[in-house]
Amino acid sequence: MIKYWRHTCVLYVFLVIGSHTSFSQEIVPKQEINIDDLGDVSDEFQEHFFEALLQKAITNHDKAIEALQKCVAIDPKPNFLYSELGKNYLELKLYEQAEDNFNKVLLEKPKNRYVLEYMFEVYFKQYKYKESVEIVEKLVAYNPMFKEQLANLYFLEKRYDDALTVLDELNDEFGIDTYREQLRKKIASKITNPNNQIARLEKSIKEKPKAEQSYLNLIYLYSQANQKDKAYEIAKKLVKKNPKSELVHLALYKFYLEDSKTDEAIRSMKITLKSDNIDIEGKYKVVHDFLLFLDKNPQYESQLAEIIALLSKDGDNAKVLTELGHYYYKKEAKEQALNFYERGIENTISDFGLLKRVLLLQLDLKRYEKAEAGSTLALEIYPAQPIFYLINGVSLVNLEKPKEAIETLSLGIDYIIDDLKMESDFYKQIREAYQKMGDTVKASEYEQKVIQLQKKPQ
Repeated sequence: MIKYWRHTCVLYVFLVIGSHTSFSQEIVPKQEINIDDLGDVSDEFQEHFFEALLQKAITNHDKAIEALQKCVAIDPKPNFLYSELGKNYLELKLYEQAEDNFNKVLLEKPKNRYVLEYMFEVYFKQYKYKESVEIVEKLVAYNPMFKEQLANLYFLEKRYDDALTVLDELNDEFGIDTYREQLRKKIASKITNPNNQIARLEKSIKEKPKAEQSYLNLIYLYSQANQKDKAYEIAKKLVKKNPKSELVHLALYKFYLEDSKTDEAIRSMKITLKSDNIDIEGKYKVVHDFLLFLDKNPQYESQLAEIIALLSKDGDNAKVLTELGHYYYKKEAKEQALNFYERGIENTISDFGLLKRVLLLQLDLKRYEKAEAGSTLALEIYPAQPIFYLINGVSLVNLEKPKEAIETLSLGIDYIIDDLKMESDFYKQIREAYQKMGDTVKASEYEQKVIQLQKKPQ
């Protein structure tokens, strides 16, 4: 049967819009048929059938099919033959033949769960979402978590109202889930006329006035429909009905800021940053908005220290720390900027621009050991970027390692293309390295190179 990997399925939904992705759900074989399950069949039939199972087990699917076809020639009635044929055709990606054989089983046993799951895979791998929906709608009866796959399929079929209805049912049964909420937002962004969903959520709130998720979904829909006043009113209603709600403050702080209720806005921000129910992406948005607010209202900067303290409790907050680094960098507070950049750089090491900025700040603040180590790592990732050779060379010169500096600078200079300023900087550092080695002749030679470059038109 199909092992239901919901996270992979949700990821598929987001990737499939741009390009087709292979079906990533995994088949867990039903226990194989043993001799007692075969019924009254001939010895020859048994021999061919168990040969088919053996060949399938060692992935010789062509030979397994040959053996099964010999069984069919002897006795075409047992439907397990067609189930086995379907599985082997499926492994060979011969989807039409797999579908034909699974259908033979379903004609006799239309509620056979295992065959329905295999048929679902046949359709899904061919991007036949309409047919997939029909199968999954039947499978929901066996496992309610198939509803999540159903919501994915409704989304792919552009049946957005149906998808949202299924997601609401899942939330009622299993509670709020991050992946389903991502899917909900993806669906909501595709809805051009949200009136049906708004009416449904308003009705749900009347029926269950303490159901937090319906309020949150309605706030989101109103916001998407540019009806911010209505969204604000719903948020205030939720706080009144459920004062302990934390998720509502993701919306409230923005409304408070727009309403010039700064103290309330900051209070809401702090609630979100303390909350264990809000993921780091949500907290990043809060910090980003707060820093934009500080640009226009610097008198509230004293609040930033408390917000940073709240964030320090989170382990996976590289994006937030980098945002704080950007804030201090713009203010030319280099020490603070570097502090936050270094705390967040581990998960953003492949960001060329950020890596370059961090290394240059380390040089500027005379953190030569860190700059040397960081630029060495950077050169492993970007071996043709002259800036990292230069940073490495400057670090080595200042760490009293002139010979190593000359080696790295001499390598890096070959990667410079039409940049006289950088070329001059390389020569200056090589000159400095030779001076530290006491080689005045070589130092003078590179001094002349610098002078010649300076005479060239920039």
